This record gives sequence, C-alpha cells and structure tokens, in this order.
Amino acid sequence: MQRKHAGAALIVVGIALVGCTPAPSVEAPEVAWQDGAPSGELEESPWVQAVRASDLALNTAWVTRDYTAKELEETTEALVPQQLYNAQIGEARREEFGVFPGPTPMIPLAVDEESDTQAVVRVCVATNWFLTADQPDVPENLVGEVKEYRVVGTENRRATGPAPTAEECDLSDASVGLFDPLPDPTETYSPDDVKEPS
Repeated sequence: MQRKHAGAALIVVGIALVGCTPAPSVEAPEVAWQDGAPSGELEESPWVQAVRASDLALNTAWVTRDYTAKELEETTEALVPQQLYNAQIGEARREEFGVFPGPTPMIPLAVDEESDTQAVVRVCVATNWFLTADQPDVPENLVGEVKEYRVVGTENRRATGPAPTAEECDLSDASVGLFDPLPDPTETYSPDDVKEPS
C-alpha cells in the first residue's frame, strides 16, 4: 500500500485533471471492530488518539473519494491528504482501484513528547492492509512495520507521516476494524468522482 502513500509527484498532474463536474456523494462507512476496539495504556494518550483519528480520516477519504471532510482537515497536516488525493487520481487514470478495508491495524509502541505542542508516536502498522480486484479478501496475516508519526497541536492535534523505519514488528494482537459496508475493490471511478480539498 505504500505506493499509494507516495503520490507527491502526482500533485501537479492530479490538480490539472480535476474537472468542474461535482463529484457524487459517498456516505462515510461505519467501523465494526471485530474483537473489540483498541485498548491499553498508550491508547489513552491524546497523541496516539490523534494518530488513530488521522489514519481513520485518511482511509475514509480514500474509500469515499472525498477529501473535503472536516475530520480530515482537523486531524491531518495538509500535505498528507493532498498527496493521497493525487495518488488516487493516478489510480483513476490507470483504471485501477485499491481500497482500505478499514482503519489501519496498529499497535502504539512509544510516545516521545517533545513539548506541550509536539510529540513523535512510534507505532507498529500493517503494510498489507488493502483490497484489490486481484486480492479482494481482508488480509489475515498482517505484515507489521514500525513507523513514526509527528503530531502537533494542543486541543486539535494533527498528525503527519508516517515515516517508515524498516523495522519489522508483530501485529498478532492488533485490534482489527472493518468498514461497514466493506469497500468494493472492483469499483471503477473517474478523476471527476474525487472531491478535492479546498
């Protein structure tokens, strides 16, 4: 899935492709936790909660093709949704569509609070968390990698990242949540179907 997070080079192309036709509304799915929502001491940290909120907002934006949601603006540094938005435009041009089946499974490992307004959160994150037409089933054996998110703010914390570390990690105890309804990886769309951020 990392190929979808590396869409910075598509920014100019993506913006140029956006038409003036209003995109159809796609309702944001609910999240159904399979064996209970994430819990634990680090889950109480507002820095970790900010990372989870940003991840959910980004994955929801991806499956709904709507980058105008206030949840995205409130939880995520602007550059990240812009990159994902343009990466998705690239997918539309190739007539391919990969989707997240839910919020990315993750286990928080550490929080380095650098100040009252900034922290680095280390998380074990699933790197194979996606569905495609050729791989339509939800992954059962999750591949974990340690990644670092930088979170800034006080009341409204925003996350940016994640930055990979190339460190492998174990996700066997990760809570898994699925979107309800589950996105259809065989669905096709055009660039005009993507709602761009202001």
